[in-house]
Amino acid sequence: MEHNASVPEPSSVESIAASGSAAARATRSSRAIEAIARAGLAARGLTYLIIALIAAQIALGGAAQSADQHGAIEDVASRPFGRLLLIAMALGFAAYAFWRWSVAAVGGPGAGAESAAKEWAQRLGALAMGFVYAGLCFSTILVVTGRSTSSTTQQQQSATARLLGLPLGRALVIAIGVGIVIGGSVVIWRALTRTFEKNLASEKMGQRMRRWATGLGIAGNGAGGIVLGLVGVFLIQAAAANNAHASKGLDQTLRTVAHAPFGQALLLVVTVGLAAYGLYSFVEMRFRRV
Repeated sequence: MEHNASVPEPSSVESIAASGSAAARATRSSRAIEAIARAGLAARGLTYLIIALIAAQIALGGAAQSADQHGAIEDVASRPFGRLLLIAMALGFAAYAFWRWSVAAVGGPGAGAESAAKEWAQRLGALAMGFVYAGLCFSTILVVTGRSTSSTTQQQQSATARLLGLPLGRALVIAIGVGIVIGGSVVIWRALTRTFEKNLASEKMGQRMRRWATGLGIAGNGAGGIVLGLVGVFLIQAAAANNAHASKGLDQTLRTVAHAPFGQALLLVVTVGLAAYGLYSFVEMRFRRV
């Protein structure tokens, strides 16, 4: 019987698989990808430092800007040479998005060492984060060109209203809210167990730098996880009440904390955590394995 020429021989299949694996490794180890990742981490760090500054202003008596990524962009726009810095931030956001999408496509450092389920969860998370930062890049470009943008709370409430209008929309919004709460809990767990350290090239750090990196990582990831969990809780409440305006983005979440009992002190603690996450992003810029 003649063999069908279109069916690869086993050796050909193995060769194709080996070539694909080699291409993935080459992509992960690319100097260009590394430079892109580090530029994106720098943009993320600057953004969270500005958010922390706005949050501190809210805690101490109020601030006009939204305490979220869009508020940070608008704050930069109001500064001297703000447009030039915004252009740099837009490039950084684009770099961060491209890096996360590359991780979604071929995996990050150590890909293949984790279980298949864990690796695919990490890839899906990287894909979603890429879209978030692509949106921030687009918003930054709009501000540079003189157009207005909406806060994350406004965007979230609009999206929530659309979802609630769908069949089984309330169940879907509750599911998303639960997923966000779980995501926040995972981030807090990472902070408490210090699993974030596996992404750092700690062998390149001095002893003092290692202590700073650990402290900033715990504080930053812990605060980020708490805020993310609160966003999920408010989303669940919005679905339960069938009221999209009950959902809150980062800005309204922080303002809600400020109005809670001992809210000023609580918000200042969260602010320190957000600032720590910004500084930790710069640690990752220098020492992250990419």
